[in-house]
Amino acid sequence: MWNMIGSLQPLVALLQPAFTQPSFATSCHLLLAWVMCLGKHTLRRVGDNSHPQTPPDHSRRHGLDTYYNFFERSAWTPQSLAHQIGVLVLTRLRLAGAITLLVDDTLAHKRGKSVWGLGWFRDAVASTKKRVATASGHNWVVLAVAVCLPFTNVPILALPLLARLHLPGKGQPSCADLAKEMLAEVLSWWPERRFILVGDGAYATEGLLKDLDERMTFVGRMRGDAAVYDPQVPQSTKSQRGPKAKKGARLPRPKEAAAKADRKRTTHGSWVWQEVSVSVYGCRRSLRALAYEVVWPRVLGYRRLQVVVVRDPSGRMRDAYLFTTDLNARLSWVIKQFAWRWSIEVLFRSSKQVLDMESPQQWSRESVEKVPPWVWSMQSVVMVWYITAGHQSAETAELRPRLGEWDSEWSLRHMIQVLRQAILDATINPNSANEAELREMTKTLKNWANLAA
Repeated sequence: MWNMIGSLQPLVALLQPAFTQPSFATSCHLLLAWVMCLGKHTLRRVGDNSHPQTPPDHSRRHGLDTYYNFFERSAWTPQSLAHQIGVLVLTRLRLAGAITLLVDDTLAHKRGKSVWGLGWFRDAVASTKKRVATASGHNWVVLAVAVCLPFTNVPILALPLLARLHLPGKGQPSCADLAKEMLAEVLSWWPERRFILVGDGAYATEGLLKDLDERMTFVGRMRGDAAVYDPQVPQSTKSQRGPKAKKGARLPRPKEAAAKADRKRTTHGSWVWQEVSVSVYGCRRSLRALAYEVVWPRVLGYRRLQVVVVRDPSGRMRDAYLFTTDLNARLSWVIKQFAWRWSIEVLFRSSKQVLDMESPQQWSRESVEKVPPWVWSMQSVVMVWYITAGHQSAETAELRPRLGEWDSEWSLRHMIQVLRQAILDATINPNSANEAELREMTKTLKNWANLAA
């Protein structure tokens, strides 16, 4: 059995209130086995890796019933686990000021006639600008915490917090509705904190933003042909009949505003491009931006918004039409906050490629609703461990020279490698072992290598 290293143990201990005592022990064993598993992360292979000292015996399944029951019959809930993950992130990373939350959805590919919650959804990875690809699987809406690391060359890391399954069919809550439920849950956890929500155009909807809490500032993408109006309402005369106007005259759509700024020959007045220098997507860029206040009745009613049109003079990026509910926000801040959204895409890729969260083939409702949230929660634990202690460990110093040109020591793959090396060092200690123990450890390593084959 793998040993829990000393720097990881206090972080995992913070999750204990979400479990019963037996299920907490099982969760700890599963975390170590999941990290140490080198092959496909099916639940059977992960369970076999939890006891590397003995060869796997597939003729008897009852030895793995504890791990199957952990997801199918245990009393813990993803919501209670997410609360403890939030406490872990806020306390250990000491996040101050407004907390930036990222929301997006991802497709976990699954097949099977008996798998609960399956549907056909848009596959963002396989889709192109001209063709929309669909695939069978579970569509998960994920809410993550964006963490800025000023002492590194990686500006943002996204730590998973909450996840909800978007079910197919009519009458089911949409992705935006599920995001609203998760936001209400987070707001109830910390009633005195302020938040910034960053989402793509799919979450710029009336259901999510119309009754947005005052403690929440939204930064998102707007359609280039959105119908926007002047927030200044013209005064009505006494002789005017009918209801009073609630909005002003029609303003140029974001795409029309960009064209209007292109035709402007002066550098003063309204509808003029402004030069903005901002760090986005890992490098410093000189962009042009244009901002104006509007109301967007179809989405946010008559609440005032600030529209920001962004253009890259080099032509490497397409025009972006952004908006925020903060009317006093600087142009560089809006652009930078929206660029943070890319870190949740990196989160999805790493959870599928490194943690292999799509491999467990569960079919019951209880298991389907628990496996991915648990994997994402453990991903947050590993990332918090690396930020607070792992990046300064001896294992990191040993592995850092081996990084390639395109590798990053703040990638999840590197974090897992460091943690795996630290667990091996804690489990196999030749200085305190006698000859018989060393033979047993060598046998364990052979079994572990066979499991990875």
